[in-house]
Amino acid sequence: MKRRRSARPVRRASRVLALFAALAGALVLPAQTAMAAGTTYYVNCSASSNGSGTQASPWNTVSSVNNTAFAAGDSILFAAGTTCTGQLTPQGSGASGSPITMGAYGTGAKPVINANGATGPVIHLLNQQYWEIGGLELTNSAASPDYRSGVLAENSSGGILHHIRVHDMYIHNITGWSAGWYSTNAGVGIQTDHTTPVSTWDDVVVENNTFDHVDRIAVAVTPDADGQGTGLTTNAVIRNNTMTYDGGDDILVVKGDGALIEGNKAGHGGLKSTCPPSGQYCNRASAGIWVAGSQNSLIQQNEVYCAANFQDGTGFDVDWGNHNTTFQYNYSHQNLGGFLLVMPPFTITNEPTSSVPSDGTVVRYNISENDGSNSGCPESGTSNHTDSVIDMPGNIPNLSGSSGMAPLFYNNTFYVRDGLGTWITGGRGRTSVSGIWSFENNAVFNYGSGGYLATGSGSVYSNNLFYGQHPSSEPADPNKVVTDPEFRNPGNADSNSSYTGINAYQVHASSPVIRAGAVISNNGGQDAFGNTVSATAAPNIGAYNGTGGNLVSNAGFETGSLSPWTLSGSGSSVVSSGARTGTYSLQTGASGSGVEQALSGLSPNTTYLLTGWAKVANAGETLAIGVKNYGGTETFTNVATTSYSEAAVLFTTGSANTTATLYCWKNSGGTAAGNCDDIAVERVSTPANLLSNAGFESGSLSPWALSGSGSAVVASNARTGTYSLQTGVSASGVEQSAGGLASSGTYLLAGWAKVANGSEQVAVGVKNFGGTETYLRTSTTAYSQQPIFFTTGSGNTSATVYCYKNTGSSAGYCDDYTLLKLS
Repeated sequence: MKRRRSARPVRRASRVLALFAALAGALVLPAQTAMAAGTTYYVNCSASSNGSGTQASPWNTVSSVNNTAFAAGDSILFAAGTTCTGQLTPQGSGASGSPITMGAYGTGAKPVINANGATGPVIHLLNQQYWEIGGLELTNSAASPDYRSGVLAENSSGGILHHIRVHDMYIHNITGWSAGWYSTNAGVGIQTDHTTPVSTWDDVVVENNTFDHVDRIAVAVTPDADGQGTGLTTNAVIRNNTMTYDGGDDILVVKGDGALIEGNKAGHGGLKSTCPPSGQYCNRASAGIWVAGSQNSLIQQNEVYCAANFQDGTGFDVDWGNHNTTFQYNYSHQNLGGFLLVMPPFTITNEPTSSVPSDGTVVRYNISENDGSNSGCPESGTSNHTDSVIDMPGNIPNLSGSSGMAPLFYNNTFYVRDGLGTWITGGRGRTSVSGIWSFENNAVFNYGSGGYLATGSGSVYSNNLFYGQHPSSEPADPNKVVTDPEFRNPGNADSNSSYTGINAYQVHASSPVIRAGAVISNNGGQDAFGNTVSATAAPNIGAYNGTGGNLVSNAGFETGSLSPWTLSGSGSSVVSSGARTGTYSLQTGASGSGVEQALSGLSPNTTYLLTGWAKVANAGETLAIGVKNYGGTETFTNVATTSYSEAAVLFTTGSANTTATLYCWKNSGGTAAGNCDDIAVERVSTPANLLSNAGFESGSLSPWALSGSGSAVVASNARTGTYSLQTGVSASGVEQSAGGLASSGTYLLAGWAKVANGSEQVAVGVKNFGGTETYLRTSTTAYSQQPIFFTTGSGNTSATVYCYKNTGSSAGYCDDYTLLKLS
């Protein structure tokens, strides 16, 4: 957390140097006469002599720049491929629509301005406005830290200054105080000095820059110290910057209104924590991107990774005294302190905003991967507290009377791999916090061992996915989903996958998170991938709201009508009841009734996976999910349960077939309706069955192994072929270890099972894959399919599948197992 140890230094070195520079210019070096407005000045520090500032006769020293008062429309251009040594303190201001610009001319590498270890900024603007600086390389490396920055624009004018734009720069090796004040130890610092009346900025743009090894921070838009000033800097835009190895933080806005921080990529920050001399500002805690004392901040589409600060170390932070802050579409991974720090109010001297709880905080459509650890980063820090994905170092900030009193966390995706002890929500050693929040539609994939904080009794937990480990502290959620979300490449473990980065957290078409969320008002209208999020229809759980590549139209019947499905038989209709997800489902007639849909645009000789959910009103009656007219034999799976069960059908198109007809069909002989919902078809790129002797057609067990005793391969009760697996009556079954799997890979296991005695059960399951053992049981006396989706752990390349009869007095049977990797 951002604790402050002391007040600002009595006199900052950068201000002192600015004063010395001004005195030197006035007393020693006479100011050159400014040319007419709109003049271009040229600087080539490799020129043999100092010229007049024209392209034919360029200046060759920074002193010539510093001793000129520039006017609106002027340009200062440095020759590409050259290096100037010294610090720039150009004078003058531009005007609205006619800024002063500083940049490069010619071809070659960016011109370098090297301050050569001097204290203070490389480029310093004091009480100047309407400047645009771009296309330069700035550096200021030294053997020991001091107050150093790349570009520092200060406002002590007592009013509003406008338009500072820093763009397309390479700013690196700035040896500042990594635990010192922000703007005076920054790659780009935009600072409002403590003056009366208040000084502020309007229209600040920092974009398309590259920062590397800047101490403390890449970009800071702040007052000159804690507790200083009540004005707000407006319309700050910090976007599309790349920053690596910042000593402390990456981006900070303090006392801002309407800041937009987007499209930035920051990595490996927070590895240093060197404080200035005693009595000066020292704060060893840092985070990637954060705001404090600000309002209407939007932080979106950023990536922060491998932050290593020992004290906070989160990718993002909503700190003290903020109003209406939105974090959305961000990707956070391997940050030591976690994804997001949620600060409570606390007291800063002369800063009343700090004691006001932040309100209006919205955190949505973000993806957090293995946060709370630097595992997998080239370097790492050592935290001084128990880490968590969402870090709450104090009670949840709730501003009484505010319409946005409680923080809203919805439609985020959180992934924690096996072997990590990271808490999903943590309180730095505490197990509970006071205050309430809303936690809805979030996908939590937790293979780690961490738990959750208990929060106030008014907190809302609804329609979340909790998959993997289920600690006792997991929140109660009446609408939770606990099955595998079927992420495309969770943990980004498969580097050959076409789904990497945030795309790893798209889901397969058969995922249980699709349409399983709750409608959220004012939801932003789109997900992290640009998919529309409806204001009225049920969304997905997690940051992805797409269909997973589903080839089926109106797959969940959520249009409220049949089209493009067509009736097969009579009596079927779309109804606003009996839905598995969303509002609508397909209700069949009692017998010989259903719907079908013709798919086109398929590829010949290609395997597809059809999945769907079905149930019947009367147990024992059957409803089929199936496919025909694809160039092969009609294939279907029957469902006979009164609660929704999933069916999976693999089919391979013929050599000349590009269409198929899929259907939901209530079989003849029934007396009550059935329901179908959430039907999907997805191409399978690696359809090979990874199990050997999957249908026991060798007539022997190998390579299956006995689990318990009494199981054997028999030439009877086969679903297909000649042989099946017959279990003993109790504590009996077989298992097979499948090797050569991909770590963090998503797989489908489908097995068929039945029992001789309908009051008993036999299980199809999988274990030893890096996650929690998963199985489905059936008590049907006719074969029924048990499809299980599972994801291997980050270090797991094998899994054990089984057929097992737990208790009873009669045998069970298993046949036709399939294990395949989903692309």
